Amino acid sequence: MTPSSEQAKVLAEQLLDAQVAFIKARLNSPEVGHYANSLIRFLLQQGNELALEEAVSRDSIKQVIQVYAFDLNLGGGVLELVGEMARRLYTESNLWAPTLQTLMTDAQMEQWIDKVLELEQVRLHLVQAVLQSPAAHELVAQVTANLLKKQRPDWHDHAIDSLSNSWLAKKSPLSGVINTLVQQEEKVLSLIEQQISQFVQNQSSQLLSLEAAELKDIAWQLWQNIKDVPLNQLSSGIESLDIEEFFVLVYELWRHLRHTDYIQRLILTGVDVFFDVYGDYPLSELLEEIGITPDHLFNDAQRFLPQAIAALNAHDVLDQLIRLQLHDFYHDAGTLSLIEQSLS
Repeated sequence: MTPSSEQAKVLAEQLLDAQVAFIKARLNSPEVGHYANSLIRFLLQQGNELALEEAVSRDSIKQVIQVYAFDLNLGGGVLELVGEMARRLYTESNLWAPTLQTLMTDAQMEQWIDKVLELEQVRLHLVQAVLQSPAAHELVAQVTANLLKKQRPDWHDHAIDSLSNSWLAKKSPLSGVINTLVQQEEKVLSLIEQQISQFVQNQSSQLLSLEAAELKDIAWQLWQNIKDVPLNQLSSGIESLDIEEFFVLVYELWRHLRHTDYIQRLILTGVDVFFDVYGDYPLSELLEEIGITPDHLFNDAQRFLPQAIAALNAHDVLDQLIRLQLHDFYHDAGTLSLIEQSLS
């Protein structure tokens, strides 16, 4: 190794140390916020010339969705976190719980009611489904039969017990009368079940077939009755474990749905629509379109950068991070050759 090449290596190391010290001092100075703002402003200016599709393709976004939305399974740590959050949120939600009206005004609720009532075809379809569904008819009939059975007088059970006693059935002159009454009761109950079942079905279909104004009045009266009720009263009986289990059920359902062609097609279509609309937008304009202004970026830099740099510096990571970015350049053969030529 010639003296000049050795000197070049020494000088390269000195230049590396100097640049690392310079960058580190700048990042640790009170002026780091202004430096970050200048960098953001420069990037925004360049973003006026760079369209979204030039910077990122729709296929790359779809690949990210494939990995993180369709394939990735949450680790045990995330599920444990959800459990802890459920417990903490349950406790917090029951402290000074607001009323429904605090969260939604009368005007907002009225808008929701009006929008739902606009779905007239949905209501008509529901009416037809109720009227034509044997399963719905069977369910109403079963519920009606159970209710009547619970209200059946006690004498019926006693009569059945009496008839089951063979000696009494033979000797008692009332056994024939009791048997007749029991049989008649069964017929009457069967007729009542049919009539009540039909009545409930008719009333249900008529309720769904009411005019929009009538349905709005019913919904509005219901809202007036519950809007002053605190949320913790409406959710009484629900424990933190229930919330955690609901999340697990939803997550398991999502794990199934995300592998279906239907759900994947909907999500990926959303990506296509986004790129069809904003693909040729300059990046700076795109940020403005979605509501992110330069002030948001400046404020975020001031909010996060100083603390992050201080943490890296406290753990002796900042120096290593800067040096890692510059080391290969100063030890590159081409760089050393240039330094050696300048020394000769």
